[in-house]
Amino acid sequence: MPRDPERTYTELLFASSRKYASWDPEVPVRVGDWGIITRGTRPSWFAFWAHRRRHGIFLKHGNIYEDGRAAKYHISPPKTHEHQESTGMSWIASDNAVGIGMDGDVSAQTPAFANCRARASFKFSSGRGAVLCMDGDTITTIDAPGTLRLLLDDPTLPEGIVVVSEVHATSSYARYLGTSGVKQVSIGLSATAPALPDVGGVDVQAEWVNSSTAGNFKSKINRDGARTYYPLFRLVALEGDNVSNGPMLLLSKESRRNNQAGGGFWRKFR
Repeated sequence: MPRDPERTYTELLFASSRKYASWDPEVPVRVGDWGIITRGTRPSWFAFWAHRRRHGIFLKHGNIYEDGRAAKYHISPPKTHEHQESTGMSWIASDNAVGIGMDGDVSAQTPAFANCRARASFKFSSGRGAVLCMDGDTITTIDAPGTLRLLLDDPTLPEGIVVVSEVHATSSYARYLGTSGVKQVSIGLSATAPALPDVGGVDVQAEWVNSSTAGNFKSKINRDGARTYYPLFRLVALEGDNVSNGPMLLLSKESRRNNQAGGGFWRKFR
């Protein structure tokens, strides 16, 4: 497993969700963004510019809805969907994670867990584990991602590009990457239910808590309820292009079949 924490986190959650988990969800990501992944074989024009860049990271170069390419290839505008219930809690964990019951000792050691309106515990079977939680996320998609096939084959675009075809947006998230020594973690949101759930608002006293002092834990809450964090998105590329085997889905040049999400641990709390 790569030692770089960002790449490790991204690859662990891609294996379970088939989506790109952002290390910095505050960075805006829009459906239609296109760019390149800084990993593996790269076009020669990009090699020098990216020499000191971190590998395995999506770098945006443009957006197909802003540069006219979407209109050129008759790609429909993106649509926003509620992910089951917009007031629910989404949990995504690495393949080596198993959801377990909350241990009483954990609540005793971290009293804030007693006031959590949503919480979960995970046990990691081996290696490093990763967990992402999103509160009240929505999903914006290109409903027929297969229509991107012709665009991805556009000779005016750099070889090996990827396109964002789906984005999760939320007003509150927590992400965790454990160390190899962490075998279990509990994460919760200590808060009351939003007064206006359809707006995605959060309680002013909301706080993310976790049981582990080891590993990398980060959380953010937008107090006005605006969904301005983008913890998870889907990247697509053309199969056979000069791209790395990074966190993306491949569209066959002969087929428009949509790639489906993988297995892994994905829970929704209402």
